[in-house]
Amino acid sequence: MQRQELKAGKKDTRKELAFLIISAVVTITIVSTCSPLYPFNPWDDDNCFFTLGRGIIHGMVPYRDLYEQKGPLLYFLYAAAALISEKAFTGAWVLECIAASVYAVFSWKIVKLITDPPKYLVAVMPLFLCIVYTSKLFNFGGNAEELFFPLITILLYVGLKAAIQGDGLPSNKEAFLSGIITGALFWVKYTFIGFVIGFCLYILVLSIAKKDAARLWSLVWRFITGFIVISAPILLYFFANKATGSLWEAYFYNNIFLYHSRHKTYGLASIPVIKQFYFPINALAKISAYYKAFGVLMILTFSSIFFFKKNYRAKAILLSVITFIPMALTTFTRAAFIYYYGYIFAYGFCLALVPVILLIKWLEGKLSARGGLVKKVIALALIVFYILPVSMCKNLYLMFKPKSFFNQYRIAETINQTPDAKILTYKVMDSGYYLAAGVMPRNRYFCFLNIENDYPEIAEKATELINEGYFDYIVTSYFFEDELENYELVQVETYPYVDFTGEPILDGHKLYKRI
Repeated sequence: MQRQELKAGKKDTRKELAFLIISAVVTITIVSTCSPLYPFNPWDDDNCFFTLGRGIIHGMVPYRDLYEQKGPLLYFLYAAAALISEKAFTGAWVLECIAASVYAVFSWKIVKLITDPPKYLVAVMPLFLCIVYTSKLFNFGGNAEELFFPLITILLYVGLKAAIQGDGLPSNKEAFLSGIITGALFWVKYTFIGFVIGFCLYILVLSIAKKDAARLWSLVWRFITGFIVISAPILLYFFANKATGSLWEAYFYNNIFLYHSRHKTYGLASIPVIKQFYFPINALAKISAYYKAFGVLMILTFSSIFFFKKNYRAKAILLSVITFIPMALTTFTRAAFIYYYGYIFAYGFCLALVPVILLIKWLEGKLSARGGLVKKVIALALIVFYILPVSMCKNLYLMFKPKSFFNQYRIAETINQTPDAKILTYKVMDSGYYLAAGVMPRNRYFCFLNIENDYPEIAEKATELINEGYFDYIVTSYFFEDELENYELVQVETYPYVDFTGEPILDGHKLYKRI
């Protein structure tokens, strides 16, 4: 009876849910360049995803017809976004709002599991969300890490709920849900499943300790069923389109055997066993140093374990550690420092709220003589403080800008002078020129990626088509100095750009036209 009352008392009220969702939507709308407040998202990663999504709704098949490196589920989601709007990132903004709402709701659920906060302290969530989403790791918004770390937060909630309110093992329904989430993570970016690997080890350890093989098998087959529910339609899609070979080559083989090969390590870091731990330690240290908010949130997250209660502390700490280590090992697997990889660790930042909320509760207790006034002042202060990180968002300089502010649309005006033009982004990633011009790529390797040094076919095919004069226009970097046979330079555009460090730089592109 006591356990049932505890569960009932911690259910989210409709007001709490509404407040959390509104907070998430408002935050994303302010900070993401996918939102209607911004004319364009200039991030090349997101434009690559959107080009794949647009290609799908035009009958093109990922990898076979348009080459990219992420998982197919991400492209299917961007295809859904393109159905909402093929000319803008409005659909991607909708996806972001859903993901951020999920993150807000399950973060608050985790906080309530551990701290049992008074209802008014839900006012801390807008500030928390703003700090997480104004991080420069967020960049312009819409990337895979941002859209999918909320799913890992759901898994963290499932594990902590079982540890705090149960015997440590999830229910059968939660095992099925975990399988579905794992399938989604796997088919977006398989390095995301490090948390799941640790979660499965945690369940295995507890099941062995309990000597309950029947319970373990019950969880395992439901987990596998959930994974199949996501995987089967994806595999059937590629099988029906005779593209399973392309899926294997682009998403698995090239990423596993080619993508990392050019990054060399030296000294002790070159020893296989050592480098597997050196890479994540080095990467997390760099991210924490470069992005102070990330470092503070990471420290507060780890400090939360000191506030776990004795009756569940061992299980909760085991879950936290055994999931974090493989998550780090699978996220950072090479010497190159990719800053936004670390953003996936926002899944657990809600734990950083534990010491903060306990401190506020302690202060409230000290000032309890003031009654409800203290609660109102604290709630108001938390909401007012929301303005500070919002004002520091690096994307605000793009808000309400005209489309002509961007190179992409100025160059698109020239491209659109040629009906049904064939264009190529050459030796640069797709920064949105296909989108701005309203055209689709006509060749498989529609832009350059970070793999061309180890996968020369991208450059070879592009050069072959250029020499044939296949394209009407070629877009390349402002710093490109080589001559292009059969093409002449017709336009050079630059504009100020704030990169992921928060520093302004000059970005530019050149447009070549077929002679």
